[in-house]
Amino acid sequence: MAIAQIDQLASRAPQRSRARTFADQTRSALKLVPDLTVDNSQAVSNRAFIGFLIGIFTAGLLILLSVNTALTSGAFTLENMKLHLAEVNDHRDALLNQVASFSSPDTLAVAATKLGMQPQITINFLNINGGSNK
Repeated sequence: MAIAQIDQLASRAPQRSRARTFADQTRSALKLVPDLTVDNSQAVSNRAFIGFLIGIFTAGLLILLSVNTALTSGAFTLENMKLHLAEVNDHRDALLNQVASFSSPDTLAVAATKLGMQPQITINFLNINGGSNK
C-alpha cells in the first residue's frame, strides 16, 4: 500500500520536490538488493571445499588408525617381554637356590671327603717376616 501511495505522489507534478525525492530514494534502495540466484562456480567451489574437508577427515582417521595399531602392537610386545622376564627371573632364582645348596658347609665337607681331602685339625700361620710356622 505504501508503494501505491508513493506512486500517486510521484505522479503529481506540483508537489514534485519532496514526494519525488522520497520515491526516488525508495526505488533506489529496493534496487540495491542483491540477486539471490545460485552461481554454478560458487557451487563447484563449495563442493570442492566439502571434498577437501572429507579428505582431511579421512586422512586424520587413517593416521589415527595407524598410530593406534602401532601402540597396540607395542603393547603386545611389552606384554611378551614381561612374561619372558618373569620366566628368566624364575630360572635365575632356581639357579641361585641350587648354588646356595651346593655352598652349604655340610655339602662342601661331603664333596671334599669324596675328593680325598682331610679336615685340618690344627691351624698353622705363615710368618712373612722370616720365621718358622706356628
